[in-house]
Amino acid sequence: MSVCLPTYVVIDASSSMKPHEAVLNATLSRLHYNLAMNPRVSEFARICVIAFSTDVHVVIPMSDMEQVPAMPEVICGGRTEYGKTFDRVRQCIEQDVHELRSQHLSVLRPTVFFLTDGGPTDAQWQNSFRTLVDRDWPRHPHVIAYGFGGAKRNVLEQVATKALFIADGSDTESALSSAISGLLNTLIASSQTGTMLIDTDVKGFEYVPVAQEYVD
Repeated sequence: MSVCLPTYVVIDASSSMKPHEAVLNATLSRLHYNLAMNPRVSEFARICVIAFSTDVHVVIPMSDMEQVPAMPEVICGGRTEYGKTFDRVRQCIEQDVHELRSQHLSVLRPTVFFLTDGGPTDAQWQNSFRTLVDRDWPRHPHVIAYGFGGAKRNVLEQVATKALFIADGSDTESALSSAISGLLNTLIASSQTGTMLIDTDVKGFEYVPVAQEYVD
């Protein structure tokens, strides 16, 4: 039975990202290209891309990227709503794991790559996050967070359950590109072993190990 890693690329598309919209879309297109051109990785790591701001949009539903012709364009604008984003990710995981299992795949614990350049604008987001990573929910995901721009380390320390990367002052566009490269390298390494291997050497970022992991 083939092993599959449900992977969620959850990316900030709020108004603070508007000046970087072109680079964001170019970076996502590069991610799509690299995955689509590497069948071993695209078969192992099924990808769902989610853009969040005031609303949450599933840009690409859970897919083998080799079967996706192109990355849709992301339009930036609005607030940075964490809570409804985590609610939507949980809904997607519930649906996607069921679908992947129906394809006779052996499904690993889902992994969320959370990329943001700002802090949450909603006050009660922690409730949604706790529901997402609740260990009593068998499908609770690992969360790897990348913070750059105006992202707050103390907030992302509450979000990351597997690893945290904080930009060391690099400009937003360079940090975004490096974060996607780190994400891609993690998926490539993981596909080779069939288990999660995190690329901790991400240019322009400080790697912060997460001491208190959630038990599988």
